[in-house]
Amino acid sequence: MKLPAMILLVTVVATGPVVAAKGSAEAPHVTVNYDGIPDGHARAIAETLSAARHVYAEAFGFDMPEMITCTVECGAGKGSRLYTDGNDRVFLSLPSADRLARPGKSGVFVLYGMCHEVGHVAMYRPLKGRDWMTTAAAEGWAHYAGSVVVDEVFKAKGQKLWTIDPYDYRQDGTARLDAQLKDKSRQDETTLGAGKWRELDAIIGRKGFRTLFEAWQGADVSPTKEGAQALLSAAKSAFPDKADALEKWWGGAAPLFYKATEASGFAKAEIPRNRLEGRPLAIIYDDNGADGKKSIAGGGHATKFRAPGGGEWYLTAVSVHGARYGAPRPPVGATFDVALCDHEMRPVATWKQPYTLFPRGQEKLVRIEVPPTRVPPGEDGFYVCLNFRPTASQGVYVSLDDSTGGKGESQAATPGQPGNPLPNGDWMIRAELDRPKAADALGGAAQKAAPAAKPGGR
Repeated sequence: MKLPAMILLVTVVATGPVVAAKGSAEAPHVTVNYDGIPDGHARAIAETLSAARHVYAEAFGFDMPEMITCTVECGAGKGSRLYTDGNDRVFLSLPSADRLARPGKSGVFVLYGMCHEVGHVAMYRPLKGRDWMTTAAAEGWAHYAGSVVVDEVFKAKGQKLWTIDPYDYRQDGTARLDAQLKDKSRQDETTLGAGKWRELDAIIGRKGFRTLFEAWQGADVSPTKEGAQALLSAAKSAFPDKADALEKWWGGAAPLFYKATEASGFAKAEIPRNRLEGRPLAIIYDDNGADGKKSIAGGGHATKFRAPGGGEWYLTAVSVHGARYGAPRPPVGATFDVALCDHEMRPVATWKQPYTLFPRGQEKLVRIEVPPTRVPPGEDGFYVCLNFRPTASQGVYVSLDDSTGGKGESQAATPGQPGNPLPNGDWMIRAELDRPKAADALGGAAQKAAPAAKPGGR
């Protein structure tokens, strides 16, 4: 997924004076909280989202959220932006209520955009593990599905649905997608992706998409070169009578949809915990005092560690100082990744963990045990990377410590995608290592990396 999904803007033509307001509007299964647009505009948005939700639930068979909450902020200085948290929230910001006029006047496809964003919600609820998915696949799906839903909403509600500026919005649906697919000059990756999803509709039908996404989620695909075949196998198992057609379709779709991550050349190796010495080495760079915190959209939190010389060392636990933000309880099944990567950020092993491990509100140190896994030796070191995939309404703030001077070589990065170094500090991430019994005949107490002195003392 590429969030936020931006709306293409051109010159705006005003539709006349409107009276801005602040409040909430409701429609079946939808609440719109708005600031800076007229009441009637908010009701039109609520009715559109409600109608789109109904199509995804009935025509496509998706398990949609009981309530979708949309936040609209409109005012001078605000950009035109529309996006979703992928679960049950939609966010719209506009510099002027005039941007809600029909696209021919405003240049902004807001009605279509609502149908597009609810399409992301429909996909992301059953398909949470999608690190392998390209922008062409994620945005292409929402473009295809959103275009179909525009047509279905028109059938049900007619042009008067968009009371802000009634028009025949079928021109924003599959008619527009068809024109884009016929015109090679307009075939960007999103359009090409939408075309592939439309081809798949002809094979498995609209209600087959939920089955497919659930099958892909169950396959727990790792984004390596072998993952593309795993996705195909899962699809064929879900639709055995369509196996040949799916294989042909995936042959054309995979190069566009699948983003492989190069796995580390350092082979994953685990050991039973009872074969370890039980005297963990704690590698700690921070001074136990947070100097800030960050949640990184589209990125993760990674810190480099180095194992001592002498024998094999195994990662047994990771501790993170942070706190969850969002709803009092995270969505059911919400997870994040803890990854062991080599010095080039190529993944060695990845473990999914529940969001519920982190408290909401006040940051604290959270210890996460992992299956004892051998770490790459030597001065090049290895990374521990946490990927929370945050949204506007769900994520984890990870604390920063500026006393380290970047000793831990922390980055904003995700496995397989080296990122940007943190300036003058480190994430408050700690690693615990242990080694097999009899690896050191003299034994020895657990060690701790000394934190850098903090300017001015602490």
